[in-house]
Amino acid sequence: MNLEQMFMARQAWNVFRENHPKVPAFIDAVQEKGYCEGMEIAIAVRYPDGDVHKAGIRVTKEDMEILDSMRSMR
Repeated sequence: MNLEQMFMARQAWNVFRENHPKVPAFIDAVQEKGYCEGMEIAIAVRYPDGDVHKAGIRVTKEDMEILDSMRSMR
């Protein structure tokens, strides 16, 4: 990712945060409590037509490394 792409991604994130302030607050609350092995991360997407897609994972020790690296990118 070059500098211009990073700048554009940062601008897009700022707009997203303004439009959806609960998302960063949610992420901050989860990070404040911390991640731990055995916790469950779940996501659901509901479409206007009523279709729902769900997924979830149980965090493993190996997942913790990935979550830590994602946190450092923020």
